Amino acid sequence: MKEETLSWKAEIFFAKNWMYLFWGIIIAILVVMYEVHSINNRMESLEKVVAENNNKVVLTTTDGRAVKVTKTPIKAEYLKQYVMSTFVNNFIVSRAQLTDNFQRNVFRKYSDILESSKPLAMVYHEYIDVDDKQALGDFASYLQWLLSAIGQDKLPEYIAIKDYSITSYEYLENSFKVTLDVRVTAQSYILAQNQYLTQEGSIKISASGTFSLELSSDNNPYGMRINRFSINMITKGK
Repeated sequence: MKEETLSWKAEIFFAKNWMYLFWGIIIAILVVMYEVHSINNRMESLEKVVAENNNKVVLTTTDGRAVKVTKTPIKAEYLKQYVMSTFVNNFIVSRAQLTDNFQRNVFRKYSDILESSKPLAMVYHEYIDVDDKQALGDFASYLQWLLSAIGQDKLPEYIAIKDYSITSYEYLENSFKVTLDVRVTAQSYILAQNQYLTQEGSIKISASGTFSLELSSDNNPYGMRINRFSINMITKGK
């Protein structure tokens, strides 16, 4: 009798309140669906944040600003072009460039050359490891040649780069070897003739080095280090 009474009461309750129960269930389902949708949106947003962080890196510029840049695979061709540009644009200097258009004529030590040539100073600070005796020695030899060429009046007053090409290039496991042929036009003042002489010639550059992104900077984005190099400069014609 007790069970029948409870069953009867339950039937009466559901009969009278079925509409409230129905809408209560519908509301509960909607609430669950909303929460699931919100969770999915948050997950998608989190995935985007993670993807962005994985695809980008924050770098600090020389003036202290933080910038976010997109990561891209480094292609061997990019490194090849970078090597050529570095040597052609920074190593070849004329007398006019070193002397600030002939305003400075006394050069006694290597630091005098670096003070007068921003490109060579950047090479020293960015591309030469001062603990690498071979690289430092090769660079010092070139600075010594420039000192002697200025003192002996062998360095052309003006050097214009016409074109350049790669004689050989090897790249393996972040190391490179390169030989460049840079074709130039030089203007040399010949004191005995009291006139300028125009000459065509080429400058030979041979070098080897490595790349390491851990050593990258604003001026040296690929972290290039020069291990060995030699340069056969053009001299004044007679």
